[in-house]
Amino acid sequence: LWSTIRAARYIGQGFIITLSHTNRLPITIHYPYEKSITSEHFRGRIHFEFDKCIACEVCVRVCPIDLPLVDWRFEKDIKRKQLLNYSIDFGVCTSLSFIEGSSN
Repeated sequence: LWSTIRAARYIGQGFIITLSHTNRLPITIHYPYEKSITSEHFRGRIHFEFDKCIACEVCVRVCPIDLPLVDWRFEKDIKRKQLLNYSIDFGVCTSLSFIEGSSN
């Protein structure tokens, strides 16, 4: 009996949510005629060259959400950092001009 009441309550909640969405305006953008609004810092994908990176981690410091992951190790024989891995989750990143400006 209780599971039936609980199931009916969940179905009712879902129905109320569905009805609350019927009065909203559509979010669809008609692309050729309307342009989406992008951030003023957005410049597209960052251009990164693995061979030229010196693992200084400036990109990590200027990123507002600490998104770039820089893995490196210190090579004692050449007394420099050796870059092992560099990655950015582009699904999360929205401020690429900060990082792009730091890599110049």
